[in-house]
Amino acid sequence: IITGPSGVGKTTIGMHFVKEAATRGERSAVFIYEEAYQPLRQRMTELGIPMQRMLDDDTLAIIPVQPLRYLPDEFTALVRAEVEERNTRVVMLDSLAGYRLTLHGADLTSHLYTLIKYLAGRGVTVILLNDVEMITGDFRATEVGISYIADNIIFLRYIEVHGALQKAIGVLKKRMS
Repeated sequence: IITGPSGVGKTTIGMHFVKEAATRGERSAVFIYEEAYQPLRQRMTELGIPMQRMLDDDTLAIIPVQPLRYLPDEFTALVRAEVEERNTRVVMLDSLAGYRLTLHGADLTSHLYTLIKYLAGRGVTVILLNDVEMITGDFRATEVGISYIADNIIFLRYIEVHGALQKAIGVLKKRMS
């Protein structure tokens, strides 16, 4: 889980993991709920992440998801097809807020747990981007109580230093490493 408030850099860090997978020849699928494809591609290019080259090399799939279009099982089938038919090794959900909408009110924790266990059983790395509402102040890793299912939690947050807003990064949890 990469967690933090809006604009702090969660997608950028997630895409760096995706880029590293591509350098090993591994395919990644990024399911985007909120950000449009074109602005994402432009931003990643400006940050030195060769998204277009990865798309051309078929080491990356960017899959825009309209959350209310899919039922939970339909979305799971979409992810499964990407993994089983395309040998995808990394799946990134950007973000959990968008994924929650695909559930149409169903229990987030049980659906997410089932999806992650399925992917982990196939040797797929899962990157979940989690938005937290608090920009500064009291720290919470997630607001939905899912931190127990993660092997690793990277948190990003804003902190105030001498009257200026700065970004901070930390590792809250790193299981088996």
